Amino acid sequence: MTSLINRAQWAMLTLMVLAAVAAWRFTPTILLADKLAPIHLDAVVPSAFGDWKELTNQAAQIVDPSRQKLIDEIYTETLSRTYVNAKGYRIMLAIAYGRDQRDSLQLHQPEVCYPAQGFTLLGKHTDMLPLPQRNVAITRIETRLGNRAEPVTYWTMVGETVFRGGINKKLGEMQYGRQGYIPDGMLVRISSIDPNNANAYQLQKQFASDLVQALPPAFVKRFAGPENSL
Repeated sequence: MTSLINRAQWAMLTLMVLAAVAAWRFTPTILLADKLAPIHLDAVVPSAFGDWKELTNQAAQIVDPSRQKLIDEIYTETLSRTYVNAKGYRIMLAIAYGRDQRDSLQLHQPEVCYPAQGFTLLGKHTDMLPLPQRNVAITRIETRLGNRAEPVTYWTMVGETVFRGGINKKLGEMQYGRQGYIPDGMLVRISSIDPNNANAYQLQKQFASDLVQALPPAFVKRFAGPENSL
């Protein structure tokens, strides 16, 4: 009887050791960002493109300043700008980039951040956004704070691929992990103060298309995924 118990204990110990070795073997250790061109948002994102130009001193608020310490831990860089077109329509662009997208350092989704800042989330839906040579899986939300209606379009990147939803995003991280890489991540958020959702989303679509077309070619995939992506 004692011999059987000992054999069972040794078998369990062996399985635990094998599991530990497998976990160590398949734990990614290389930052994908170190293998790609470094991203400096201020330099990569143009201040004028298409019919849009940046309004100075009109930054789009990307986070609640009271949570700045947490944001500094999650993101490597953030960019917040307001652009205006020839007709005076304003669009706010907010981009958050993190070199490390492991579980403890996940990008924060707008449907979480907006209510945390006092906005009411009125609606949410997903869509495909046609951009130059690619289709991007996006999420759109409608928010309101008092009389301020702010429709939002956003998408998230894991490495060089667009992923929508927590499960798909996790699968993307695992794909990179199997190659030994810790992926970087990016959230691109476009919004405008507009009570007409249809009008807002149409202009946001044009803004996104103009933006992607104006990015340096070497960085387009990092911001909007590969060509003809679905």
